Amino acid sequence: MAGKFFFLKEEFLIDGVWGGPDLDASMRQLQAGIGSGGSTLSEAAFAALGATSVVLTPVIVEQCDAIRVEFATDEGIWTATLDLATQHVTFANKTTGEVEQPLAVRPEAGERAAGSFSLERMGIPAMETPRGNVTIDTVLVLVYLQQHHAGRDTFGSVGVADMNLTLEVCFGVLDEAAARLKAQAKAARSRAARDATALRKANEQRQKYGLPTSFDLDLEQEQHGKVGDQRAADRLRLAQELDFHYGVQTGRDTEAARGMQGASSAAAAADQKHQALAPLYEQRGLARQRRIAAEEAVRPRTHCYECEQPLQARSGEGPLCPLCRQPDPGFPARRAQRVRELERAKAAEAEVEKAVSSGQRSAQEGVETRRKADQAAQRLVARAAAYRAQEITPREAALARASAGEREERAKEEAVKARRQELAQITELEKREAASSQHADDATKAWAAAEGDAQEHRKRTVKQLSQIFADIVIPMAPDKIRSASIDLRTLAPRINNRTLKQLARSAGLVSIAHTGYHLMALEAARTMPLVLLPRCQWLDAPLDGLGGGPEGERLVNAVLSVCAETVSSDSQIILTTPQPFPVSPQGLRATEHDSSRPLIPHARPESDDL
Repeated sequence: MAGKFFFLKEEFLIDGVWGGPDLDASMRQLQAGIGSGGSTLSEAAFAALGATSVVLTPVIVEQCDAIRVEFATDEGIWTATLDLATQHVTFANKTTGEVEQPLAVRPEAGERAAGSFSLERMGIPAMETPRGNVTIDTVLVLVYLQQHHAGRDTFGSVGVADMNLTLEVCFGVLDEAAARLKAQAKAARSRAARDATALRKANEQRQKYGLPTSFDLDLEQEQHGKVGDQRAADRLRLAQELDFHYGVQTGRDTEAARGMQGASSAAAAADQKHQALAPLYEQRGLARQRRIAAEEAVRPRTHCYECEQPLQARSGEGPLCPLCRQPDPGFPARRAQRVRELERAKAAEAEVEKAVSSGQRSAQEGVETRRKADQAAQRLVARAAAYRAQEITPREAALARASAGEREERAKEEAVKARRQELAQITELEKREAASSQHADDATKAWAAAEGDAQEHRKRTVKQLSQIFADIVIPMAPDKIRSASIDLRTLAPRINNRTLKQLARSAGLVSIAHTGYHLMALEAARTMPLVLLPRCQWLDAPLDGLGGGPEGERLVNAVLSVCAETVSSDSQIILTTPQPFPVSPQGLRATEHDSSRPLIPHARPESDDL
C-alpha cells in the first residue's frame, strides 16, 4: 500500500508575488466554469511534480516565473517548486528542513529526474525495464483524469508497454519472482537451443567425413605423420645435396664470368687494332700519290700540254728540252734528281705497305683471339647452364615437391587432429546439450508453477477491482450499465462487457467509466494492501460529456453522489466541475470560480482566458 499523499496548496509566482488556492480538504471542489483556470491549475500542479506530458498554456508560461505545489506525505509536508526558465524542480521538506538539490524535468543520461523523486514520495518505485518504464507520466493517468481525456482515451497517450507495466506495478499484480523465472527460463531455453544447434552442426560436419571413429582418426593421423616425416627427410637430403651443387655451380659461374670478361677484353683489343689501321691506310695513300707524282716527273714529255701534238725535234748544242726542244744544260742533273725522288717514293710506299700488312695481320690476329675467347666463354656458360639443368634444377623441383608434400601431409595431419578434437567436443557438446536441456525444462517448470501462482493472484486482484468498480460505476447510471468489470489481461475497464473503445459512440458512458475507474483506483489504494497508488485523485471536469437537460442533470447528480460516498478522511479528491454536489459529502470544501474570480487571482488582466 502506498503512503499518504495529499495536495495542500498550489501557488504561482507572478511579478514577484506568490498566490494561488488552498487545496487542503478530503473533498476539495473547485466549482469553476470555463475561463476560470481549472485545467490550468491541475496541469500546473503535476508539472511542478516533474511530469513532462502535461501542457501549460502559453499565458501561464509568459506570466509565471515559477509554480509551487505543497503536499503532505508520511515524511512530512513537502514543497515542489518548478522554475519555468530552467525547467528544474526544487523539493523541500518543511517538517524536517531537508532541501533536495534542483532536479531536471528532462534530465541528461544518468541524472535523476524530478518525476522519479515525486514517485518516491508517493511510495511508487520508478522503473526502467526491457518490458517498459514506470514514470511520473505513466502513473499520472491513474491519479489525474484530464479534461481532454475524460470522454475519449482510456489511459491518455501513454505507450502500451509502459502503461501495462505501470498498471501491474500500481495494482500489485506484477510478480517479480515470476518475471525473473520467466526470464531465466527464456535464457535457459536459448542456451539449450544454442547447444543443440552446435551439436547438430558438429554431427553434420562429422557425417561429411564418413562418421570416423577415434581409432580411425588416430590411424589416419599416424599415417599422415609418417608420410610427412618421410617428406621432411627427403627435403633435408635434397637441401644438403643442393648446398654442394650450389658450390660447384658458383665456381662454374665464376669461370664463365671470367671467360666472358676475357672475350670482352679480346674484343676491345681487336677494335683497337682495327682503329690503328686507319692512319696506316692514310699513309699508304699519300705514299702512292708521291710515287705516282715522281714517276710522272721522270717520264719524258713527248706531247705538248696545250695541243697534245707530238713535239718536233730541233737541233742545237747540249741536251735539248723534251718540251720545247731547246738546249737545256741542267736537264741531266734534274732528271737524276727526279729518278732519286722516285726511288725514295717507291721505298717509302714499300715501307708503308709493309706496315699496313703488319697492322692487318695484327688485326686479324685480334679478331681470331676474340673469336676464340668468345667460343671459350660460350663453352663455359653452356657448361655452367648444363650443370644447373642436370644437377640443380631437378633437385630444386624435387625439393619443392618434397616441401609441398610435407606441408600437405602436415595439413592433413592437423585436419585429422581437429576432427579428433571435434569428436571429443561432440561428446562434450552432447553432455552440455543434455544438461542445458534439463536446466531449461526445470526452469520452464519453475516458471510455469510461479506463473500459475501469479495468474491466480492476478485473478483474485482483478476480481476485487471488478467488484469495487461495479459498486462504484453501476449506481452512476443503473439504467444504462448492467455490468462492469476490469479486464484480466489489460486491467482496463469494461462496461456491459464492452471496452471503452466499443463504447465510443456513447460519450456519457465513457465519461462515467473514466470517473468510476479513477474512484476505483482511489478505493483500491485505501482498501487493498498490495495496491501502490496514492490515496488521492484529481478529476478535472469529468462530467462535461454527460450532456445537458434533465437526463444530463440526473447523470451528473448520480456521479456526484457516488463521489460524495467515496470520499473518506484518509483520502483526497480534488474535483473541478461547475455543478454543485446534490448532497454535502464529508470533509467538503468548495469554492466558486469564474472568469471574474479565477483560481489564480493575481494574474494580469490579459490572462482572463485562463
